[in-house]
Order: sequence, then structure tokens, then C-alpha cells
Amino acid sequence: MNPAILFLSLVAVITVVVVWIVLRPLLAKRAGANSAANSSGQSNVDALRIELSEARRDQRLGLLSEASLFEAERELEARVLAESQQASSPTAPRYKRTAIALGVLLPVLAVGGYAAVGNPAAVVPDIARTAAVAPVAQTDAAKQMDELFTLAEERLNKEPNDVKGWLLLARAKASVGMFDGAMKAYEKAAALDPKDSEMWSDYADSAAGMSQGKMDGKPIELINKSLALDGKNIKALLLRGTWELQKNDLVAAEKSFTLAKSVSEPNSGFAQIADNALGDITSRRGGTPAAVAPPVGAPAANVSDAVLATVTLQLGPEARKAASQNSAVFLIVRAAGADRGPPLAAKKLALADADKPIVLTAADAMIGGAGLKPGAPVVLQARLSIAGQPMAQPGDWESAKANVTLPVGALTLAVDQPVRN
Repeated sequence: MNPAILFLSLVAVITVVVVWIVLRPLLAKRAGANSAANSSGQSNVDALRIELSEARRDQRLGLLSEASLFEAERELEARVLAESQQASSPTAPRYKRTAIALGVLLPVLAVGGYAAVGNPAAVVPDIARTAAVAPVAQTDAAKQMDELFTLAEERLNKEPNDVKGWLLLARAKASVGMFDGAMKAYEKAAALDPKDSEMWSDYADSAAGMSQGKMDGKPIELINKSLALDGKNIKALLLRGTWELQKNDLVAAEKSFTLAKSVSEPNSGFAQIADNALGDITSRRGGTPAAVAPPVGAPAANVSDAVLATVTLQLGPEARKAASQNSAVFLIVRAAGADRGPPLAAKKLALADADKPIVLTAADAMIGGAGLKPGAPVVLQARLSIAGQPMAQPGDWESAKANVTLPVGALTLAVDQPVRN
């Protein structure tokens, strides 16, 4: 969540609570109030406070947008005040004018006082984010993420049959590279709804991420479950095609990617992946189109095992000092000129393995594998993630970009530049 929005939301809630505490005695009714009405009103207030808590929880889980949360908070705060006032006796309050004056002046004075002696810029990420505090912000962000996931897990443990909740948690964890946790959540969802082909394909995608892109074993098992339910599941077809490329079964891979392309929306990301993969298959054959499968027993050219690069990383002293036991190193390969979008390959290493040479082959390619081949111009870059997350964040360290044409011999990347984006 945007820190500025979170801060302003908290300020609004705290202000309402403080103002209500101060004004409540002034708004108290004269003796003779109806006790049943008081009890009912307080119950309504408590219920509204629970609704506010649940709305914030749903926003943390991605079920409610920040704008919707803000509107919900404003509405619920107004209802809290209304219900609280109705909880008293129908007679007029003792000090209505004083209460109104304080209700207006307290928020104004609070905001004015903070502007005078506080630091409003500290809550705006683009102003407050500097190299000096970036590592602390990174740690705090990771802690907040862990707390959100813990809250979601606690809720789901109380409602274990919430299949949509488990899927939401699984996809959220997979999106930040927490594949182990994603796999556990997918396992829960699969037990509740084993006939969801999309769930099995997402499950397989996380399994592939956990195995660093290798499709043998658990990934292909899950891919096959997805395709058994829906033989035209696009993601499952792309994943199976990638597995077939890794096995160097070009004929089968071509069929999978051709089918995936035929059921994809034209010009979509899936269609582009399939197109790239089919182009890669053609290039592996030396530019000749597909014909028939090679004879049984004929040796296949082990293209996927050919070494395309051997990379050595050198972590700078400041980068090593900033690293922790949760840190990881990523080697990212992109097509020349492609600064954004899915990379051609991304290899994750434990910090302890950062000094070992990294061997890059076509088998390390992401879905489709297009572009990771001899003769391809690519850009290699290494990054030290302090929190071990795949997305670059302030506080991480990275190397300069190396523009090379594959294959390339020994290459050294110095990870000594702070990430400031």
C-alpha cells in the first residue's frame, strides 16, 4: 500500500477517535435516557468498528482497492458518529455549541501543528526515499509483507474451506517469488477444488519457479493435471512446450506452442510467447520447418545443454555488508534493447553460492525459451536482493549491464551499484 495513503488514512481514523473521546462528555444527554437505546446504539458502534477492521484487512489481501478503502473508512466513521449520537437519550446535548467548535478546531490545530513542527515530506515515498534509508525501508517493507501474509493465513486457518482465499494467497506469494509458501497454498486450494484447470497451471508455474525453471518432476506432473481437465489451457500448453524444449523434443514442443498460439488472443502476451518459441524451434533446426520426429533411438543434438555463458560475480564490500541470511543473487538475461517485460532467463542463487561460476544454457530459458540461443544479442545483469525478492527494490545492489552476443566466454559482473529506483 502507498505509504502516503496509509499515513493519511491512519491520521483520519486517529483524529476521529480523539475528537470523539473529547466530545463524548459534551454530547452526553440529560438523565432519563433510554437504557435499551443506549445498549442497542453501542452494539451498532461496535459492529461498525468491526466492519472497518474487516475492510482494512480485505485491502491488505488485495480484495479492496485503496480508493475503496478510503471511501469505506469515511462512510463507516460517519456512521460511527451517527450511531453513537443516537445511542443517547433523545433529549438535546448539554454543550452542543462547544462540542461543534472543538470538533472543528481540534483537527485544524492538529494538522497545523504537524505542518509546523513535523516532517510531512517523510510520508511521501519519492521525497523520503534516499540511499541512506533505503535498506531500512526495504526491511520494513519485507516485514509488512510478512505480516500481511500472516494475517491472511490466520484468517484462512479459521475458514479453511475458502478456496478463493487460498488461491489469492498462493498467487500473491508467487508474484513476489515466495514459491515455497505459494506451493503450500496451492496444495490447500487443489484439495478443495481439484477440477480447476487454471489453478493447476498456476500451481505448475510456481513449481517451475521453485525449481529454477526446470520442468521435470513436480512441474510437469501438475501441467499434465491441468491439461487433463482442459487440453487447451494456454499457460499449461506453454509450460509443457517449455518442458519439451528442455527435453529437446522439438516436434512435440512445436505442437504444444502451435496449439497455444491458436487458442490465444491475437497480439496477446501468450501469443507472443508462442510465436517466439516457434521461431526459436525453427532456428534450432537451422532454419528448416518442422517435418517428422527423428527416428527412435537416433541421437538428438543436445542444444539445450550447450554453454552460452559462464558468469562470475564479484560482490562489492558495501553490498556484502548490506546482505543478510535472507539475501539472494539473481542473474537476469534480457534481449538487447528490452529493458522491461519478462526476461529471457533469470537464475536465482543463494548468497553462499554467489562466488561460484554461473553456467548459462538454453535450458535456463523462461517460458518459450526464445532468444536464448547462439548468435543472439543479449544484456546480462546481476542483482543482490537484500530481502531475497525477485523484484528490484531500493536497498538492493546491482551490476552494470553487459551487452554481449551469445555464446560468450568467461564474463565477470561487479555487483557494486545501489538500486535507487
